Amino acid sequence: MGAPGSGKGTHTPSILRARGITNPPISVSQLLQTPECKELINQGQMISDRYVIELILHAMLDCDPTVGVLVDGFPRTDIQVEALKLLHDRMTELRREYWDTDRRDQYPRPVFRICVLYVDEEISVQRQLSRGRMIREHNVEVKKTGQGVLWDERVTDNDESLIRERYSIFKAHYGSLLKLSKMFPFHLINATGSIKEVLQIILKEFEYQSSLELDSDTFDSISHIPVATKIGIHARQDLISRLEHYQDIEPDMLHKAIKFIDDNVIPQVHRHSISGHANVRTEEPLMGEENFAAIVMDVLSERGYHVSFDRRLHHVPIRIDLKTGKIELETHHIYLLTVEYPKHYIRALEQKFN
Repeated sequence: MGAPGSGKGTHTPSILRARGITNPPISVSQLLQTPECKELINQGQMISDRYVIELILHAMLDCDPTVGVLVDGFPRTDIQVEALKLLHDRMTELRREYWDTDRRDQYPRPVFRICVLYVDEEISVQRQLSRGRMIREHNVEVKKTGQGVLWDERVTDNDESLIRERYSIFKAHYGSLLKLSKMFPFHLINATGSIKEVLQIILKEFEYQSSLELDSDTFDSISHIPVATKIGIHARQDLISRLEHYQDIEPDMLHKAIKFIDDNVIPQVHRHSISGHANVRTEEPLMGEENFAAIVMDVLSERGYHVSFDRRLHHVPIRIDLKTGKIELETHHIYLLTVEYPKHYIRALEQKFN
């Protein structure tokens, strides 16, 4: 991806060679060469996300999945970014699902790499105007001599106002592109130099990132372990389901857990409200019951507290046999709840003393 006039088309053949990609590149601008789309594009307008995504998915299905494919000009919007992430997640799930079956090879591991070429607006405008002049001069020569092939002329290469409109659209969606840096190997390339200089930067970036990628066997071996960022995706819904289950099936236990929180946890939370951290130690026998402790933690979690739970044994001497020296111990079960919550900053006091 990149700004208009940043050289995406120019560098595509070199990237294909460097990555060993033999599938023809999928160019969004080429996919949109229908009369209806051309009219909108020539006006500097965007095509709907749904239509763009549908075209790209159909184009990808026609590719050899074993060698990869370069997609030029996608994604450009927040919706397209989310669609790309969903595609990667689904491909990963299918790979994991069929890993131990004879259909494993039909579901290759998805490896998405993002490269964004960036130039500022004035360079973008000048490059596109220059490209338009070059294409017009070429076509004039072809028509005059009857030799050669006419090149397609873009309306947007001849009208500065449309060129600036295209750049403003790119800039408006630039934040969407940067979101990809948190999801995939990401390269932001300064494309203001010469073609040779920019190509060297691209290839160097790709070579470095390749050394950081796991091979497929290693990836498959650890892929069943949930990614940390996904652990909480369904946790909220599961929590609500459990609380509703407690209310329907174990209402007495739920009410006892709530009373325990009211009597033992909340007073400590209020006492330590500035620190945002409270430790609650108790010998309440009910906390020894797995289900009761789980209900207490779920209720606190639903109210926005981060809770961890620990059990400890405490041995207290109660009797000594003076003849044998044997010490009789009484075992106490100590339960520890660690409760975390947002700190309270007393800004008025800070301002007063500063």
